[in-house]
Amino acid sequence: MILRGIAEVADELDLPQHVLRFWEKEFGHLRPMRSGRRRYYRPEDVDALRGIRALLHDRGLTLDGLRRVFQERGPTFVRAVGRSQVAGDPIDALAAGLAFAHLSPERRDALIETLADPTACRALVDMAVAHVSHRGVS
Repeated sequence: MILRGIAEVADELDLPQHVLRFWEKEFGHLRPMRSGRRRYYRPEDVDALRGIRALLHDRGLTLDGLRRVFQERGPTFVRAVGRSQVAGDPIDALAAGLAFAHLSPERRDALIETLADPTACRALVDMAVAHVSHRGVS
């Protein structure tokens, strides 16, 4: 097993080291090995970090959205994104894993298209919040 230090992994991902440390705190699935005060990342840790970076930076997910991905799809999915093993766009794979079975194909396609566009997604969330607020549901 090849272990890599935080500086090497941060350089590969083009991220500051403090971001990797922050992600460790945010996502309990990241547990690099430690020796004293040093962190050593296993290959599966690096795959997970690549997946997190892809979903946050490239696809525009929020931290809450990524927490939900970990909760609903698990760390295996995030590592697969990091290894580019998710066929097509990760958003398509996420959408396929959500409970869309009751939607017509047209509505499912429209929802997937909306999820791929962060601005449209935010507008959809705002409309849902307004609808719930209007109905007096909390």
